[in-house]
Amino acid sequence: MTEDYFIGVHARELERLRDQHAAWRSETQALWARAGFTTGHRLADLGSGPGFAALDLAATVGAGGSVTGVDKASPYLQFLEAEARRRGVNNVHVLEADLTRAEPGAGIFDGAFCRFFLAFLIDDLDGVLGRIHRSLKPGGIVAAMEYLTLESATCSPPIRGFDAHTRAWIAYYRRNGGDATVGRILPAKLERAGFEVTSVECVGGTARPGEPWWNWWGRLMADFGETLVADGLMPRTDLQALRDDWTRISTAAHAFIYTPVLVQVVATKR
Repeated sequence: MTEDYFIGVHARELERLRDQHAAWRSETQALWARAGFTTGHRLADLGSGPGFAALDLAATVGAGGSVTGVDKASPYLQFLEAEARRRGVNNVHVLEADLTRAEPGAGIFDGAFCRFFLAFLIDDLDGVLGRIHRSLKPGGIVAAMEYLTLESATCSPPIRGFDAHTRAWIAYYRRNGGDATVGRILPAKLERAGFEVTSVECVGGTARPGEPWWNWWGRLMADFGETLVADGLMPRTDLQALRDDWTRISTAAHAFIYTPVLVQVVATKR
Protein backbone atom coordinates (compact mmCIF):
# COMPACT_ATOMS: atom_id res chain seq x y z
CA MET A 1 0.00 0.00 0.00
CA THR A 2 1.51 3.31 -1.03
CA GLU A 3 1.39 6.41 1.13
CA ASP A 4 -0.71 8.27 -1.44
CA TYR A 5 -3.50 7.12 -3.70
CA PHE A 6 -1.93 6.10 -6.97
CA ILE A 7 -4.80 7.85 -8.77
CA GLY A 8 -3.73 11.13 -7.17
CA VAL A 9 -4.89 13.74 -4.69
CA HIS A 10 -5.30 17.08 -6.44
CA ALA A 11 -7.89 19.56 -7.66
CA ARG A 12 -8.50 17.91 -11.04
CA GLU A 13 -9.11 14.53 -9.40
CA LEU A 14 -11.46 16.16 -6.90
CA GLU A 15 -13.58 17.46 -9.76
CA ARG A 16 -13.52 14.05 -11.46
CA LEU A 17 -14.74 12.50 -8.19
CA ARG A 18 -17.57 15.04 -8.11
CA ASP A 19 -18.65 13.92 -11.59
CA GLN A 20 -18.25 10.26 -10.65
CA HIS A 21 -20.51 10.69 -7.64
CA ALA A 22 -23.15 12.38 -9.78
CA ALA A 23 -22.97 9.59 -12.37
CA TRP A 24 -23.59 6.83 -9.81
CA ARG A 25 -25.70 8.77 -7.34
CA SER A 26 -29.05 7.05 -7.92
CA GLU A 27 -27.49 3.57 -7.74
CA THR A 28 -25.65 4.58 -4.57
CA GLN A 29 -28.81 5.83 -2.90
CA ALA A 30 -30.60 2.60 -3.84
CA LEU A 31 -27.80 0.70 -2.07
CA TRP A 32 -28.26 2.82 1.05
CA ALA A 33 -31.99 2.04 1.02
CA ARG A 34 -31.30 -1.72 0.80
CA ALA A 35 -28.83 -1.36 3.67
CA GLY A 36 -31.51 0.33 5.78
CA PHE A 37 -29.51 3.49 6.46
CA THR A 38 -31.99 5.89 8.00
CA THR A 39 -32.69 8.76 10.37
CA GLY A 40 -30.60 8.76 13.52
CA HIS A 41 -27.90 6.38 12.29
CA ARG A 42 -24.24 7.01 12.97
CA LEU A 43 -22.46 6.10 9.73
CA ALA A 44 -18.92 5.99 8.39
CA ASP A 45 -18.06 6.83 4.78
CA LEU A 46 -14.86 4.84 4.31
CA GLY A 47 -12.39 6.21 1.80
CA SER A 48 -14.65 9.22 1.61
CA GLY A 49 -12.35 11.34 -0.49
CA PRO A 50 -13.80 14.87 -0.72
CA GLY A 51 -17.06 13.60 0.74
CA PHE A 52 -19.72 13.99 -1.92
CA ALA A 53 -21.37 10.78 -0.74
CA ALA A 54 -20.91 11.75 2.91
CA LEU A 55 -22.85 14.97 2.34
CA ASP A 56 -25.73 13.04 0.79
CA LEU A 57 -25.64 10.53 3.64
CA ALA A 58 -25.88 13.41 6.11
CA ALA A 59 -29.32 14.21 4.69
CA THR A 60 -30.30 10.53 4.97
CA VAL A 61 -29.50 10.27 8.68
CA GLY A 62 -30.82 13.73 9.56
CA ALA A 63 -29.93 15.99 12.45
CA GLY A 64 -30.23 13.12 14.92
CA GLY A 65 -27.57 11.09 13.11
CA SER A 66 -24.04 11.70 11.94
CA VAL A 67 -21.64 10.79 9.16
CA THR A 68 -17.89 10.48 9.58
CA GLY A 69 -15.77 10.76 6.46
CA VAL A 70 -12.75 8.49 6.94
CA ASP A 71 -9.82 9.03 4.60
CA LYS A 72 -6.04 9.31 4.69
CA ALA A 73 -5.91 12.29 2.31
CA SER A 74 -6.05 15.41 4.46
CA PRO A 75 -6.70 17.78 1.51
CA TYR A 76 -9.90 15.91 0.72
CA LEU A 77 -11.02 15.95 4.34
CA GLN A 78 -10.32 19.68 4.53
CA PHE A 79 -12.51 20.16 1.47
CA LEU A 80 -15.30 18.10 3.08
CA GLU A 81 -15.18 20.16 6.27
CA ALA A 82 -15.28 23.40 4.30
CA GLU A 83 -18.09 22.21 2.06
CA ALA A 84 -20.15 21.07 5.06
CA ARG A 85 -19.73 24.51 6.62
CA ARG A 86 -20.66 26.21 3.36
CA ARG A 87 -23.86 24.15 3.11
CA GLY A 88 -24.69 24.53 6.78
CA VAL A 89 -24.41 20.77 7.36
CA ASN A 90 -23.63 20.17 11.03
CA ASN A 91 -23.72 16.38 11.27
CA VAL A 92 -20.64 15.61 9.15
CA HIS A 93 -17.30 14.88 10.81
CA VAL A 94 -13.93 13.76 9.47
CA LEU A 95 -11.34 11.24 10.62
CA GLU A 96 -7.92 11.15 8.99
CA ALA A 97 -6.94 7.50 9.07
CA ASP A 98 -5.34 4.83 6.89
CA LEU A 99 -7.53 1.75 7.35
CA THR A 100 -4.64 -0.54 6.48
CA ARG A 101 -3.04 0.58 9.76
CA ALA A 102 -5.54 2.36 12.00
CA GLU A 103 -8.76 1.41 13.75
CA PRO A 104 -11.57 3.90 13.08
CA GLY A 105 -13.05 3.03 16.48
CA ALA A 106 -14.60 0.12 18.37
CA GLY A 107 -18.34 -0.49 18.18
CA ILE A 108 -19.20 3.12 17.41
CA PHE A 109 -20.99 3.03 14.03
CA ASP A 110 -24.42 1.72 13.06
CA GLY A 111 -23.24 1.32 9.50
CA ALA A 112 -20.39 1.85 7.07
CA PHE A 113 -20.34 2.61 3.37
CA CYS A 114 -17.58 2.43 0.78
CA ARG A 115 -17.47 2.88 -2.99
CA PHE A 116 -14.53 2.46 -5.39
CA PHE A 117 -12.38 2.00 -2.27
CA LEU A 118 -11.54 -1.61 -1.52
CA ALA A 119 -9.92 -2.12 -4.94
CA PHE A 120 -7.06 0.03 -3.63
CA LEU A 121 -6.54 -2.20 -0.59
CA ILE A 122 -6.41 -5.70 -2.04
CA ASP A 123 -3.15 -6.67 -0.29
CA ASP A 124 -4.61 -5.57 3.06
CA LEU A 125 -8.25 -6.52 2.42
CA ASP A 126 -8.65 -9.05 5.24
CA GLY A 127 -7.22 -6.65 7.81
CA VAL A 128 -9.32 -3.74 6.56
CA LEU A 129 -12.53 -5.78 6.69
CA GLY A 130 -11.62 -6.84 10.22
CA ARG A 131 -11.20 -3.21 11.25
CA ILE A 132 -14.53 -2.31 9.66
CA HIS A 133 -16.16 -5.19 11.55
CA ARG A 134 -14.75 -4.00 14.86
CA SER A 135 -15.86 -0.42 14.20
CA LEU A 136 -19.53 -1.43 13.94
CA LYS A 137 -22.02 -1.97 16.71
CA PRO A 138 -23.55 -5.47 17.03
CA GLY A 139 -25.85 -5.88 14.06
CA GLY A 140 -24.15 -3.01 12.25
CA ILE A 141 -24.32 -2.97 8.47
CA VAL A 142 -21.68 -2.47 5.81
CA ALA A 143 -22.71 -1.45 2.29
CA ALA A 144 -20.00 -1.71 -0.35
CA MET A 145 -20.09 -0.67 -4.01
CA GLU A 146 -17.00 -1.91 -5.83
CA TYR A 147 -15.81 -2.98 -9.26
CA LEU A 148 -16.81 -6.50 -10.28
CA THR A 149 -15.02 -6.23 -13.61
CA LEU A 150 -13.70 -3.62 -15.99
CA GLU A 151 -13.62 -6.12 -18.83
CA SER A 152 -17.32 -5.55 -19.53
CA ALA A 153 -16.52 -2.06 -20.83
CA THR A 154 -17.17 -1.94 -24.56
CA CYS A 155 -18.19 0.53 -27.20
CA SER A 156 -20.48 0.67 -30.22
CA PRO A 157 -19.41 1.38 -32.84
CA PRO A 158 -16.01 -0.16 -32.07
CA ILE A 159 -13.29 2.47 -31.99
CA ARG A 160 -9.52 2.34 -32.02
CA GLY A 161 -7.83 2.38 -28.65
CA PHE A 162 -10.93 1.72 -26.54
CA ASP A 163 -10.01 -1.85 -25.59
CA ALA A 164 -6.35 -0.89 -25.19
CA HIS A 165 -7.38 1.76 -22.67
CA THR A 166 -9.49 -0.72 -20.70
CA ARG A 167 -6.63 -3.22 -20.59
CA ALA A 168 -4.24 -0.48 -19.52
CA TRP A 169 -6.55 0.67 -16.72
CA ILE A 170 -6.79 -2.90 -15.38
CA ALA A 171 -2.99 -3.21 -15.51
CA TYR A 172 -2.63 0.19 -13.82
CA TYR A 173 -4.55 -1.08 -10.81
CA ARG A 174 -2.48 -4.27 -10.65
CA ARG A 175 0.85 -2.47 -10.99
CA ASN A 176 -0.04 -0.27 -8.02
CA GLY A 177 -1.20 -3.08 -5.75
CA GLY A 178 -4.89 -2.76 -6.56
CA ASP A 179 -7.46 -5.05 -8.15
CA ALA A 180 -10.42 -3.91 -10.23
CA THR A 181 -12.10 -7.32 -9.76
CA VAL A 182 -12.30 -7.03 -5.97
CA GLY A 183 -16.08 -7.50 -6.13
CA ARG A 184 -15.63 -11.14 -7.14
CA ILE A 185 -14.03 -12.03 -3.81
CA LEU A 186 -15.74 -9.50 -1.57
CA PRO A 187 -18.80 -11.50 -0.39
CA ALA A 188 -16.67 -14.45 0.72
CA LYS A 189 -14.14 -12.14 2.37
CA LEU A 190 -16.93 -10.41 4.30
CA GLU A 191 -18.27 -13.73 5.53
CA ARG A 192 -14.82 -14.72 6.79
CA ALA A 193 -14.48 -11.34 8.52
CA GLY A 194 -17.57 -12.02 10.62
CA PHE A 195 -20.38 -10.62 8.48
CA GLU A 196 -23.51 -12.21 7.09
CA VAL A 197 -24.06 -11.16 3.48
CA THR A 198 -27.71 -10.24 3.02
CA SER A 199 -27.81 -8.71 -0.45
CA VAL A 200 -25.76 -8.82 -3.64
CA GLU A 201 -26.73 -6.77 -6.69
CA CYS A 202 -24.90 -5.67 -9.84
CA VAL A 203 -25.24 -2.26 -11.46
CA GLY A 204 -24.05 -0.73 -14.70
CA GLY A 205 -25.27 -0.86 -18.26
CA THR A 206 -25.53 1.12 -21.46
CA ALA A 207 -25.02 4.84 -21.86
CA ARG A 208 -25.44 7.11 -24.87
CA PRO A 209 -23.33 10.18 -25.70
CA GLY A 210 -23.80 12.93 -23.16
CA GLU A 211 -25.33 10.68 -20.51
CA PRO A 212 -23.67 10.53 -17.06
CA TRP A 213 -22.02 7.13 -17.44
CA TRP A 214 -20.73 8.08 -20.90
CA ASN A 215 -19.22 11.27 -19.52
CA TRP A 216 -17.78 9.43 -16.49
CA TRP A 217 -15.93 6.90 -18.63
CA GLY A 218 -14.87 9.57 -21.11
CA ARG A 219 -13.38 11.71 -18.36
CA LEU A 220 -11.46 8.72 -17.01
CA MET A 221 -9.92 8.27 -20.45
CA ALA A 222 -9.11 11.96 -20.72
CA ASP A 223 -7.64 12.36 -17.24
CA PHE A 224 -5.50 9.22 -17.13
CA GLY A 225 -4.54 8.57 -20.74
CA GLU A 226 -1.20 10.34 -20.46
CA THR A 227 -0.40 8.51 -17.22
CA LEU A 228 -1.11 5.15 -18.85
CA VAL A 229 1.19 6.03 -21.75
CA ALA A 230 3.94 7.28 -19.43
CA ASP A 231 3.76 4.06 -17.43
CA GLY A 232 4.19 1.98 -20.57
CA LEU A 233 0.72 0.46 -20.30
CA MET A 234 -0.75 1.93 -23.49
CA PRO A 235 0.96 3.01 -26.75
CA ARG A 236 0.64 6.69 -27.55
CA THR A 237 -0.69 5.80 -31.00
CA ASP A 238 -3.61 3.99 -29.31
CA LEU A 239 -4.30 6.95 -27.05
CA GLN A 240 -4.35 9.40 -29.96
CA ALA A 241 -6.61 7.10 -31.96
CA LEU A 242 -8.93 6.78 -28.96
CA ARG A 243 -9.13 10.55 -28.54
CA ASP A 244 -9.86 11.10 -32.22
CA ASP A 245 -12.52 8.40 -32.49
CA TRP A 246 -14.15 9.19 -29.12
CA THR A 247 -14.65 12.77 -30.26
CA ARG A 248 -16.15 11.53 -33.51
CA ILE A 249 -18.65 9.06 -32.05
CA SER A 250 -19.65 11.44 -29.26
CA THR A 251 -21.87 13.17 -31.81
CA ALA A 252 -23.31 9.95 -33.24
CA ALA A 253 -26.91 9.32 -32.22
CA HIS A 254 -26.52 5.54 -32.47
CA ALA A 255 -23.34 5.26 -30.35
CA PHE A 256 -23.30 3.72 -26.89
CA ILE A 257 -20.98 2.19 -24.33
CA TYR A 258 -21.49 -0.61 -21.86
CA THR A 259 -19.97 0.33 -18.54
CA PRO A 260 -17.77 -1.61 -16.15
CA VAL A 261 -19.97 -3.70 -13.87
CA LEU A 262 -20.12 -2.78 -10.19
CA VAL A 263 -21.29 -5.08 -7.42
CA GLN A 264 -23.22 -3.81 -4.40
CA VAL A 265 -22.92 -5.94 -1.29
CA VAL A 266 -24.82 -5.46 1.97
CA ALA A 267 -23.65 -7.42 5.00
CA THR A 268 -24.55 -7.45 8.70
CA LYS A 269 -22.11 -7.87 11.58
CA ARG A 270 -22.65 -11.20 13.30
